[in-house]
Amino acid sequence: MSLHDRFFRPSDVVADLQWVRARLLDPAAPADERSHGRVTSGDLLRRWSGSGRRPDRGGIFCQKIFGPLNDLRCACGSVSGAEHEGTTCERCGVLCTTADVRRQRHGHIEVAGVLHPALAPLVAQALGLSVEQVRAVARCQAWLDGDTCHSVPEDESCDDLDTTGPAALVAALVRVGADPALVDLAILRAIPVPPPGLRPFVADLGPAMVDPWIGPLNEAWRTFVLAANQQLRLLEIGVPPIIEMHGQRRVQERFEALVQWTASPPAFRRPWPEPAPLAQPVRLMGPPARLRDDVGTEVVGLVFVDDERLFVQRPHGSWLVTTAGDVLARFPFCGRIATSVHGSRLRMSAWIGNEWDWFDQDEYWDAKSGRASLAVLDLATGEYLDTYPADLPQRHLEHDQPEDLVVSGVAGDPVSGALRWGGDRPAVLATTRDGRYAWVGEQESTAVLDLDTGVPQLDPVMESHADDEAPVVSLSSDPPDVRDEASAGEMATALGLTPQQRFRFLHGTGVVSDGEQRWFRVDASILAAAFSPAAERLAIAADDEIVIIAVSDPPAIIGRFAAPNDG
Repeated sequence: MSLHDRFFRPSDVVADLQWVRARLLDPAAPADERSHGRVTSGDLLRRWSGSGRRPDRGGIFCQKIFGPLNDLRCACGSVSGAEHEGTTCERCGVLCTTADVRRQRHGHIEVAGVLHPALAPLVAQALGLSVEQVRAVARCQAWLDGDTCHSVPEDESCDDLDTTGPAALVAALVRVGADPALVDLAILRAIPVPPPGLRPFVADLGPAMVDPWIGPLNEAWRTFVLAANQQLRLLEIGVPPIIEMHGQRRVQERFEALVQWTASPPAFRRPWPEPAPLAQPVRLMGPPARLRDDVGTEVVGLVFVDDERLFVQRPHGSWLVTTAGDVLARFPFCGRIATSVHGSRLRMSAWIGNEWDWFDQDEYWDAKSGRASLAVLDLATGEYLDTYPADLPQRHLEHDQPEDLVVSGVAGDPVSGALRWGGDRPAVLATTRDGRYAWVGEQESTAVLDLDTGVPQLDPVMESHADDEAPVVSLSSDPPDVRDEASAGEMATALGLTPQQRFRFLHGTGVVSDGEQRWFRVDASILAAAFSPAAERLAIAADDEIVIIAVSDPPAIIGRFAAPNDG
């Protein structure tokens, strides 16, 4: 049996775990029976400009630990070729060998102490307890008083930490004269990390996916590393018992889940199901009856309806214009910003400010009762629809609480899913024209998500700091400096998708990128922005002007005109 099977699927539990313990940290053990380094980082993949992603040093895909991604080439490229096979690079520490070693080489994670779930029945038998009681003690959810097991009330701690956790189980085993081998294995402090080849990425799940998705198993390993590192740090600085107990509970629970998932990987399923057809028509709130007094007059929304037409929004009205600035039609205000285009219909899911500020209190609840907080404008008729069209996207993002960004159906049904949104109070930064992909997060912790499948397309999006060597597009002779993060939070962003299924980003700092490389920077205070259908042009509202920029090398201003206004 391999190291992987002996630890995660042991047949003779004590003998197999003894075998793993003896070899895991033994440098003289065969290469496929020992660890090649400690996994210390919760980071997964680091983006390198122009060359995709590389495993982070010390992470669960680390090339120094698990071997090179490319045959006979170290991570930095200093050592490559068959003549250097078997040589370890002095710069990056990666062995020059074939990439198939990534299916054989293990790493390990250091923990303060966990109980292997396969040992719980043996420990329970030796102590005269149930398996559930043993696992509860290992998680610090119960404590031992002699032969008696007591539950620990939620958010409380034991008076004596020696009576709970794996150490308490060891003491109890010694007291009853249990098998020394069992006593020795009751606390594990080095956990083998399976080779990356046995933890494959989940790829090709979305047409615009920039990188393979790491999948739930790799995400579980990442969070276990973070929890283990945090626990060791808390013990190092000396924390109150209740915090120490919570740290042990978190590590033990995540370890048990890892063992189960690694032993029997679950069949892949999407984080949330495919959108279901609407069972019945969903009524819409429609536009508010009055205009807010403090809403302002600046441009708040901009979207390409098609290659030749733009939809421009101010709080008091909206206009359909050509890309040359000719006004084609005017529409009444609705309090919302257009977020996606569907033929001649515009879906509007984002309010200008707080939605309840557009209504009197009783009027607001009457308007919202039994209705979806969305608006749909039909450009052909100039009217806002009363019910939601069944052929429009069924998912949208909204804040359930100030800090909770959730996915909901248009009928108000929440959609469950385990995804990392990033940041403390994440927001929807932008969506693609079809409303399928959303750029979400906070500050530099952002991701692009497929709202139909829940699969991250790019996670995280590259940082948006301006590159002083990149071209600059200035929209005035005396442009403001908007590169700092404080200014970025007040500026519009945009997300585009090319026919080749590549993303284009306008960051809040004015930087335009493809998520991998910074292309140029727009030096202006951007009120609203939108990419064209093929993302080869970028329209920007700055002051009272609409400027159209060619997303090319070099970038160029190809059109500008005054933003429409009733005045």
